[in-house]
Amino acid sequence: MTSANGGSATTIARANLDGSGVNQNFITGAHNPCGVTVNTNFIYWGGDAGTSIGRANLNGSGVNQDFIQTGGGVCGVVVTKKYIYWANYQTGQIGRAKLNGKGVNTNFISGCGSGIAIQGDFIYFTLSSGTGIGRANLDGTGVDLNFMTGLNGLIAFLATDKNNLYWADWAGGSGTTIGRANLDGTGVNQTFISGTVGGFGIAVTGGSP
Repeated sequence: MTSANGGSATTIARANLDGSGVNQNFITGAHNPCGVTVNTNFIYWGGDAGTSIGRANLNGSGVNQDFIQTGGGVCGVVVTKKYIYWANYQTGQIGRAKLNGKGVNTNFISGCGSGIAIQGDFIYFTLSSGTGIGRANLDGTGVDLNFMTGLNGLIAFLATDKNNLYWADWAGGSGTTIGRANLDGTGVNQTFISGTVGGFGIAVTGGSP
């Protein structure tokens, strides 16, 4: 799957897990896709240069480039069994809608950047400042914009597994580390992995909610 930041990409690609069967045009006509996620039925993507979240079947059919109208600047997209959540870095808002695209709330949580992740009972998100991570309950209550502050660089995206939260130090393309912390915000290790170059997207195995 491909995405772009600040460019003009219009495709989402697919390949087998062993790297074979590359299809660079699996889905075409996307609005500069930025942030892609899947569940058991669909693939969803944000539009960095568009105003919507797109959706298609896992085989690439049934493409709907305007599945949910969100406003511009959507990069992070996550899906649970009931809802789809997205981070709009232009408005600083996290939005939420039902999986069928109804019940859209573009102002579900305020103060976010481009990254968003869900694990257990919480939603985690990068702060609009880029130097911290916020946390809230899945229903949007209990928003804590000081959950983790003073982190290195400019954080772009987040990922979680059952025990930890991970973030890439993008820093405008010059960051060199990936950080890790416990899901309760303790045990912060800002240099968990060093020697990266402008880390942006990040994923871990076992990270789906």
